[in-house]
Amino acid sequence: MTASAHDSPTALDLTNEEAWALHAALLASVEDAVEEGETPEPAVTLLDRVEEDDDFERDELAFFAEVLREYVDGRAPSRDRRPARSVIDDIEAALA
Repeated sequence: MTASAHDSPTALDLTNEEAWALHAALLASVEDAVEEGETPEPAVTLLDRVEEDDDFERDELAFFAEVLREYVDGRAPSRDRRPARSVIDDIEAALA
């Protein structure tokens, strides 16, 4: 489970399936931005940082939750929905 993000940057404690779902959601966000002629930041930068197991600020965690929600509500394959929802739950708990 991801630790509280109240006072300091927080690392995400993800299973392989959760990490994949977040990765796929961020890629989908990048693709959507490019298709709409927008700059795909911050998804590109955050994608690199997720792959490096970096720590994240509260606003970045909130961005992940938003991207994951859009992914689950849109084009997530059924195998990614449960892990994506689990990450959303963990992030919301860390932000509470």
